[in-house]
Amino acid sequence: MESIETERLLLIEYTREMIEATIAGIGELEAVLGCEVSEDWPGIDFFFYLPYVLDNVKKKPEMTRWTRLVILKEENIVIGEIGGQGDPDETGEIELGYSIVPEFQHHGYMTEALSAMLAWLKEQEVITRIFARSFESNLASIGVLERTGFVHQMNEDEVQSGGKITHWEWHKK
Repeated sequence: MESIETERLLLIEYTREMIEATIAGIGELEAVLGCEVSEDWPGIDFFFYLPYVLDNVKKKPEMTRWTRLVILKEENIVIGEIGGQGDPDETGEIELGYSIVPEFQHHGYMTEALSAMLAWLKEQEVITRIFARSFESNLASIGVLERTGFVHQMNEDEVQSGGKITHWEWHKK
């Protein structure tokens, strides 16, 4: 299992065992990881997505390499997740998503995590395009995308029931 390390963070592959432990309860995940998990993680959206993820991982175990737990090294605590919304597609495109618990927002952790994830993705030959989406109202997320070199693709923006979704793209350099 390959980890990605930054000055303050450790991004570890979110394995099947960890997914199952998360579904069973945070205490189970803490036992598997050997570290603390923020009481606010996972967020409700990510948690409800986990059974679907687990089904896919059972069929295709190698897909876990694209999603990482974000661990704050100094406190040895899981503070978020980052990664692909599944595997890259057949053309090498991957959509990234990320989340960090409120207590740890506005400290630059997600910018640091996304920068490291992008550097790792850049080395993966299968990847041809990296993109992300964000609600227009989520200014913090948009700030992370801008700081890490994503470019707003205005012609792809869309309106959904929850509001306007902005589309962003990052090119391998």
